[in-house]
Amino acid sequence: MKRLSAHATFVAILLCVSIASSISAEKKFEKKFPVTRGGTLILNTDVGDVSISGTSASEVSIVAEVHGRQRDVDEFDISAWQNETGVEVKGKGRRSNWFRWFDDSPDVRFTIMVPREYSTRVNRSGGNIAVTNLKGKVEGETSGGDLRVIDIEGLVTLETSGGNIRAEKLTGDIHMETSGGDIELMAISGSVDVGTSGGNIRISDVDGKVRAETSGGDVVVRAKDGNKGIYAETSGGDIDIVVPRNIAATIDASTSGGEVRCDLPVTMSGRLDESRIRGTVNGGGHPIQAHTSGGDVRIKAAD
Repeated sequence: MKRLSAHATFVAILLCVSIASSISAEKKFEKKFPVTRGGTLILNTDVGDVSISGTSASEVSIVAEVHGRQRDVDEFDISAWQNETGVEVKGKGRRSNWFRWFDDSPDVRFTIMVPREYSTRVNRSGGNIAVTNLKGKVEGETSGGDLRVIDIEGLVTLETSGGNIRAEKLTGDIHMETSGGDIELMAISGSVDVGTSGGNIRISDVDGKVRAETSGGDVVVRAKDGNKGIYAETSGGDIDIVVPRNIAATIDASTSGGEVRCDLPVTMSGRLDESRIRGTVNGGGHPIQAHTSGGDVRIKAAD
């Protein structure tokens, strides 16, 4: 009888522990640092969505909200400190490998304000990254979220393994990649180098050299003023390039599974072929290259 009673007590304890660990919980981390302009924010976190915005204040303000099971919330640690170059933030689960493999992680959101003249570098294992209103470098990567960048003056280098990319009002060179999403860029002044393994690319109102590659979607490029050079390639979609009618360019456009059309007056090189156009426009200039294995190529004059 005593053995049965001890067994029942043990089961009850396990049940209580299980219930306690599954109870919903939350915690909040807040910290501020007085800083000068021109510094760098570095964020390394196992999980979480990240929003970084530039302000007129001379401080870095960090707010992190953590929601989830009691055990997961308790075991996710956040720290922040100031160094000689700026501010560093770290978010780490004590069972980070478990988080990664079994998706047994809390819901974390970082909201960070920095001076407008500040740079950022974000490294994350999963989640979305949004950066707005900064004058400085924006660098980072995430294993599984969307990237959104708006109103940035400076170099942008971002990568995601499984999300969409959206950028607007950028001044400076851009390098952005995703392994499984769409890319949309608008109002860009600077060189653009973007790629996706499984989505569409749409670049509009761009003033700069463009390189756009996708393995499984369409590509649309709309140049704002002149032709700084365009390279577009896709393995499974159409390519549309829209440029001012008065540009100078050297064109090389081809397809293996469709046709090539060009609205501009082209001085042809080589034989006439509906699947390839090579030649010059207005005496030649920066190259416009477009190649697809499974769609049409259309080079159009802007209205």
